[in-house]
Amino acid sequence: MQKKDLSKLVLTTLLTGSVLWGGTAFAAEENLQEFSLDTMVVTATRTAMTVKETPSTVEIVDSKKLEQTQAKTLHDALKGALGVNVFNDFQGRSNVSIRGSESRHVLIMVDGKRLGGELSYNSANAWDVDRIRMEDVERVEIIRGPAGALYGSDAMGGVINVITKTPNKNIAEINYEYGWYENGNGAGYKSNLYLQGAENNYSYKINAGLNKNRPYEVSEGNDANFYGKEQPLSLNVGYTFDNGNKLSADFSRIKEENEQNSKSVTQRVINMGMMGEVPQESTAYSTVANDNKRTDYALTYNGNDDKHDWMIRTYKSVYDKNYTSIKDTYKKLFIMGNWR
Repeated sequence: MQKKDLSKLVLTTLLTGSVLWGGTAFAAEENLQEFSLDTMVVTATRTAMTVKETPSTVEIVDSKKLEQTQAKTLHDALKGALGVNVFNDFQGRSNVSIRGSESRHVLIMVDGKRLGGELSYNSANAWDVDRIRMEDVERVEIIRGPAGALYGSDAMGGVINVITKTPNKNIAEINYEYGWYENGNGAGYKSNLYLQGAENNYSYKINAGLNKNRPYEVSEGNDANFYGKEQPLSLNVGYTFDNGNKLSADFSRIKEENEQNSKSVTQRVINMGMMGEVPQESTAYSTVANDNKRTDYALTYNGNDDKHDWMIRTYKSVYDKNYTSIKDTYKKLFIMGNWR
């Protein structure tokens, strides 16, 4: 009797073990299918770390999300980010605020490189939110909160680091889009050519565009936006050595020509002596024009050993701004029933 019970116990144990082992194997296989490595970020500490390891609050807008939202510029990419507010100022420029900070306290970088730009209190990095396009972008890393210890006072609100793609295959893309304002008038166009290639130890990227937008008149003679032409261009060539180390050279340039017009009319009454009091109308015309050019150069050598990843880089960003403001005033008197 005891022998039969022992046999039943052994058989039951084997069957139970088989079922549990099969279930464990199935679960393990399922986990392997869904498992993916944590995204590595470099902005929070200037070293590659997973999002969970970073001491700062970090959000990543990856290539999948950029494609889903059809983001064309950095402005578009930041729209859904938590704690990030992108808004237009009184001149129609895009500004970015993180957790309520001023735009000038949000640092915008590309591949960890600072960009030369506006130095004025109001302008700050307003133009770059619309300048940076997404064709060559792998992901956007956002640090919410102060990062002054690493990046200085212009990062007191946070940091936005745009990480570009690493060429690993041949790609050719041509993008063109045309827009209209709500009143039916044409808003302008944006066109872009992106080429990427890799063969043996060599790689390259070419990104060139031509953009033009038209004025949006809120009233006669008053434009709500800056309008004109923009010509971005960037080049990258790289060489990977047999030991895995890589040397790359970057060149980029953006040229802008834009303007904004405004018109104001004032009326008053002046004393013309024997003619008595005569109405006077003054019309003031104002044009603000920008002729900007930024040129960036960079040379980077990076590699790794058994313990460390390292990088040696030198870069330079030069921003030339030609700002012009023209004001004209015309006055008319109401004499003998006519404005003269």
